[in-house]
Amino acid sequence: MVFSFDILGLYVYFDVVKNNYTMTKEELLGTLGLSREESSAYLALLEHGPANVSDISRRTKLHRPAVYQVLPNLVEKGLVSLVPHGKQKWFAAEPPDKLSGLLETARTEFEKVLPDLERAFAVNAKKPVVKSLDGIQGMRFVYEDLLRTLKRGDTFYRYSAQHEFAEGERYLPPQYRERRDAKGLQRFVITSSSVMKKKKPRLERAIKVVPPKYGLFDFGITQLVYGDKLAFIDYNTDTATIIENPVIAKFQATLFKILFDQLT
Repeated sequence: MVFSFDILGLYVYFDVVKNNYTMTKEELLGTLGLSREESSAYLALLEHGPANVSDISRRTKLHRPAVYQVLPNLVEKGLVSLVPHGKQKWFAAEPPDKLSGLLETARTEFEKVLPDLERAFAVNAKKPVVKSLDGIQGMRFVYEDLLRTLKRGDTFYRYSAQHEFAEGERYLPPQYRERRDAKGLQRFVITSSSVMKKKKPRLERAIKVVPPKYGLFDFGITQLVYGDKLAFIDYNTDTATIIENPVIAKFQATLFKILFDQLT
């Protein structure tokens, strides 16, 4: 982003993503706390010189009551002053460098509220982000997200349901296993004895079995913990849920490790 500020010319230039945008004078004055009517009246006096209420109304297209309302505000802000002109009240614009005072006031007020804004952001940043996904494509998205999230050599944790093995490639994105292995992802797996018997030993996978008496895998749910995310795949309803939160993910990963260490 390219930013330049010229207080005398009252221009702000932004170059945003290849699209040039020039803030108008009225918009600039609005960022300094002036209303649209105040900005219009001040610019009219700045560009055309001292004037009375009637002239200001004509030049700005503002109704006279509106002009009467904004002029005292501009005088109070030090941007407009009264000038003698016979028996009439005329008004003149103060030099544009007086706007620096408004800029400093805006900066001071911003610094006052900044801590509150940062606290609000910090609180919301800690809240979990939950994504609900439907259908086979949504279930495949979990594995796609796992591949995108983890870096080369990272580790993830998985409770593998019987459905996951029985359905084979149906719930996996294209070339999932090849892409997983190309990144050298390590994984710890807890599954059922029936699934365990069908899986071949692999160096990058550590696998243990929960005794059948607990019926853990009768629920048809696969759970994965990867990066800052926790995901559930429900084969009963063909839905998936991803919860993104570092604390929850770390908590679940810790529980997984505790259980994994206790299993034989």
